[in-house]
Formats: sequence, structure tokens, C-alpha cells
Amino acid sequence: MVIDAIRYIVKSKERRGYAVKKVSIVIGLYNSEKTIKDVLNEIAFVFSQQTEYIYEVILVDDYSPDGVYELVKKAAKEDDRIKVIHLSKNVGQTNAVIEGYRYAQGDYIVEMDDDMQMPAAAILGMLQRLEEGNYDVVFAKYPEQKESAFRRFGSRVNNKMTEIMLGKPSDIRINSFFVMRRFVVQEIINYANNFPYLYGIIFAITKNVANFDVDHRERTNGKSNYTFWKLLGLWMNGFLNFSIQPLRFAVRLGATITIISFLIAVILIIQRIFGDTQAIGWTSTIVVIIFFSGIQLLGIGLLGEYIGRLYLSESKLPRATIRETTNCGKNKMQEES
Repeated sequence: MVIDAIRYIVKSKERRGYAVKKVSIVIGLYNSEKTIKDVLNEIAFVFSQQTEYIYEVILVDDYSPDGVYELVKKAAKEDDRIKVIHLSKNVGQTNAVIEGYRYAQGDYIVEMDDDMQMPAAAILGMLQRLEEGNYDVVFAKYPEQKESAFRRFGSRVNNKMTEIMLGKPSDIRINSFFVMRRFVVQEIINYANNFPYLYGIIFAITKNVANFDVDHRERTNGKSNYTFWKLLGLWMNGFLNFSIQPLRFAVRLGATITIISFLIAVILIIQRIFGDTQAIGWTSTIVVIIFFSGIQLLGIGLLGEYIGRLYLSESKLPRATIRETTNCGKNKMQEES
């Protein structure tokens, strides 16, 4: 009854010419059968307490192995504010949410996780911060991150990498709970590379970003889906897709080794001239050969990674394929692009 009353008030405002803004909340789903219903209920409750915004939730099932797809599909049939996208294979969180962005119709787009660690009530505060400061993106900032030591370490690495490689302001903290203006999302979905790094795209679009303090909740079910290899893949996308710093590092390393080798050669020549020669051991020779061979292979592999990514992106292979949708209708973002 409360939600129906709020809808009536919103419709009345729309008829009288009031500006009622729409918020699209995009959530990637993976192993979240036990939490997503609580997330949806909390979102509905939070937005029922105000009349300034209407909302929609876009749920992208990243080929989750549990029964979350059938659960959210049923929820979508009962509530037309819920849109569901079912992908044909697992493509990772970034690719999944970008598919969700394509169907977002809101003036503002929110990304959040499916595990109940991010309080939906913070969305309204983040929107207020965005509007009052005229920012383009507002990231949640956790005074205390309720995650394992491994995940906290991963977050620190991610923040430092975006600061060094992408020019992120040092006082800004990034994570997967944030709100963006519509034009930012439009640019994100136009990004054609097959290895997207969401934060890299955002900071390539705008530096007009801010933080909003949010209390991070303890995980109540399961564990993080991010393994070491998934985090490594995420970092590689950031390193290689939005910066040539790794190549420059390889050049500097090669130049440094060349200079050191030249100095060593000069020293050996001088020793030879003055008769102060020493026999070089077999072990030390092999170690030096292996070391420099490793450096060369590292440089070649780095160059190959850049070339391979360019090749795969130019091949126009789909990053994700949608198998089925519910309540989605036409792709509004693509119509505007």
C-alpha cells in the first residue's frame, strides 16, 4: 500500500510538471540466490520513503550456476520495475554490467553488488552528493571495508594502479558501488575494446568525481567471487588497455641493463689491459644468461599481450551474448547512440 501511494504521488507530480528523475540500478548476478531478494526488497523500501526519484532495477545474470535467474525472472513478472538479462555464458562482472547499462533508461545509473554488503539507503545520499556538487560520478567510500585481507589488499592495489596509470585523483577511492550521470554511461557502452576496465573508461571520460562515505556491511552469505586470477585479469585490463606505461617500463629496464652491461664490459677491458683477470665461473655465467633471457621473454610477452588484445578487439567478437530478457523492451541506450 505504501509503495502504491508513492507511485500515485509520483504520477501526480509528473502530470503537474514536476521534475521526477529516474534512477537505473544495475546489478550483476553470480551465486546470489540467497541474497538478491533482500537487495530488491531493500531498494523498494528505500525508494518508497521519498518522491523525488522513481527507479528501475536491471539484473544481469552472468550465467550463474545457482537458481538466481529463475528467482529474479519470477520477481520481474510481478514487478515491471525489474528488468532481467540472462547471458549465454559467464563473461565477468564488468562485461555483464555494461550489458545492463544498455537497457538503462534513468537520468542516473547506479552500480552495486548483489551480496547485501552495500546499503541501498546510501544511493539517495550519493545522488544528493552528485547533484549538489554537480559531479559526474560519485563513488562510495568505506571508512572500514568489511572484507578479507586479500580483498582489502586487492582494493588498495586497484586504487593505486588507477592513480598511477590512469591519473585518478589520489584522494578518491574507487569500488563497485557508485552513481553516474547518463552521458558517462553512454560513453561506456560505446567503448569497443574486448577487455574493458570500467574505472579506466570512467577516468578517461571525466575527472569530475567525488566520494560519499558509506558503512560497509559484513558479508552474511558465501564468499567473494573474486579469486586471485580474476583480480589479476582485472589489473591486467587496467595496465594494458589504458596506459603504455608497461611498455615504457620495459624500455627503461632494457636501457638500464644495456648501460650496466656496457659499464661491466669497460671494467673487464680495463682489467684485461692491466693483466688483472679472473676466471668467470660456469654457475654465474648460466645465472646471467637465464636472467637476461627472462627479461627478454618478459618484454616480448608484454608486447605480444598488447598486439593480441588489439587483434581480438578488431575481430569484433561479442563481449557478451544475451540469451533472454524480461521486461527489457527495446535497447534505449543503443537508440540514442
